Amino acid sequence: MYKQSIKQKLLRGGAWAFAGKVAAALTGLAVNALLARLLTPEEMGAYFLTFSLVSVAAIAAQLGLTQTIVRLVAESMGTDQPGRARQSIILVIRLTAVGAFVVAAILAFGGGQWVAERVFHSALMAQAMGLVAVWVVALTFQNVLAEVFRGFHDIRLASLFSGLSTAILAMLMFAGLWLAQGHADLDQVVLLMVIAGLSSVALSTLLLGKKLTALPKSEALIPLQEVFSIAWPLWLTNLTLFVLSQADLWILGMFRAQDEVAIYGAAARLLTLVAMSLMVVNAVVQPMIVEMHSQNNKEKLERVLRTTATIAGIPAFIVLVLFVAWGNNILALVFGDFYKSGGGILFILSLGQLANVWAGSCGLTLMLTGHQMTMLAITIVSGFITVAGALLLVGPYGAIGVASSAAFGMILQNVLMLVGVKRKVGIWTHLSPVYLMGMGRWV
Repeated sequence: MYKQSIKQKLLRGGAWAFAGKVAAALTGLAVNALLARLLTPEEMGAYFLTFSLVSVAAIAAQLGLTQTIVRLVAESMGTDQPGRARQSIILVIRLTAVGAFVVAAILAFGGGQWVAERVFHSALMAQAMGLVAVWVVALTFQNVLAEVFRGFHDIRLASLFSGLSTAILAMLMFAGLWLAQGHADLDQVVLLMVIAGLSSVALSTLLLGKKLTALPKSEALIPLQEVFSIAWPLWLTNLTLFVLSQADLWILGMFRAQDEVAIYGAAARLLTLVAMSLMVVNAVVQPMIVEMHSQNNKEKLERVLRTTATIAGIPAFIVLVLFVAWGNNILALVFGDFYKSGGGILFILSLGQLANVWAGSCGLTLMLTGHQMTMLAITIVSGFITVAGALLLVGPYGAIGVASSAAFGMILQNVLMLVGVKRKVGIWTHLSPVYLMGMGRWV
């Protein structure tokens, strides 16, 4: 019976996650393609930096609660404690509200303007900071609410509200703006993103409310200490991971012209096509990792993770081949002729993403099995090396040098995470064609 349930979760969850991630990747590319036609290259560079600032602010505001709520809900439901799951959700939403509004206030009342003007030297970014603060609140709640659904194994709603619904709404509004006037400024773009994000949050809140009413109430309170003992290492890890993934763009923004930032940002956006298959896998396996680890079923967990990693690696390799052969033309097709020169950047960054897919869900496994501190240490080491390399290379080599440092840092991080999972959890997570054989017998 348990074997059957694993197969159903993989197939049903995988189908929804695949559809959601493909749709999100395509609509995300459509949004950026439309923006490349609505904004000048300088404005596009400012948009990429603004989006990056919003993303890191949202991670700070989430306080590590995204993976925490997946763990709490999955553990509670897996041990037949639905009342505990309900209490966990209510507590996490309250903590999210505190984090979101504190971070938004910092951005709105001077912090965001200081970053825009002193760090990125962008008056365009500084003008939009009031709207950016609201965008942070929307994105924070969007991410946390989506992970609540994931904790319930509701991959359908988790996929819809983790960014897809926002991207669809934004795409439709940007398409209308392009057809109506053919151009826009950064303030208009940020305003429409805020509207799309808040609309998605409102709908997900309504659906989650219905799910919560079906759960029994519990008088037992979830200790804050328990929540934060899980959340704070995840919070620091997520922040450091994001710095590792965005440091290249930030360093370019600090030392190079914003049109060069735009070309680099466009190439980085296409990387979602390489990493998309692993994102699908991670969307499905999170609650499974928690459940199988809590049951000490290491053999089953390794088989699940290595098989799904192998499946994820096949489309990633195909996309990489396309980028090597026609990277310049793909960039020109999606973003316009100005961005055609980013083919070399795209190829180098793709090598790092390919290593990420090869290693499978190793980082996620560390974070969801109680080894947050190991993950944090690995991330800090990899992040330091990446930033140091980018700072050394940005002057003489520009975007190519920064991309090389970013790719090396990602490869190093994934090797360390893979070894860390083997030492701490006792399993491997990297892809292997052997695990495709006989898959139907164990799921």
